[in-house]
Amino acid sequence: MESDNTLTARLEDFSSALNTLEQSLRLDLTKYKDIELDVVKSGQIQKFEYCTELCWKAIKVFLNIIHGIDVVSPKSAIKEFYRVELIREPEYELLNQMLDDRNRLSHIYNELFFEEIYLKLNYYLDLMKKVMDKMK
Repeated sequence: MESDNTLTARLEDFSSALNTLEQSLRLDLTKYKDIELDVVKSGQIQKFEYCTELCWKAIKVFLNIIHGIDVVSPKSAIKEFYRVELIREPEYELLNQMLDDRNRLSHIYNELFFEEIYLKLNYYLDLMKKVMDKMK
């Protein structure tokens, strides 16, 4: 079983990553040229991928310490988080979509997928902040 210190460390890492993602999404993209814009957006996507990973891992530790539930995968973590009624069904579905989008980015590079997912980053940020609030 995990310790309270482990949970605190996971939540701090997750919170810090969310803060950097949020700061990056506040950038004024109109002041960048094409190649610079591509680099900035790629960095924002990378921060999203990192936050998604930290999100499910924080949920995993939270479920273990607070509810005595062991999970082994991102999808099972989200499912159990929903099952213990910490999120509603729409949030559960959106978290699963977020994991799917993260996986699409990691395994298939396609400009259309990239842009489609990029447009969702602010929604995913808000969702992850809600998840964080539930675990605090």
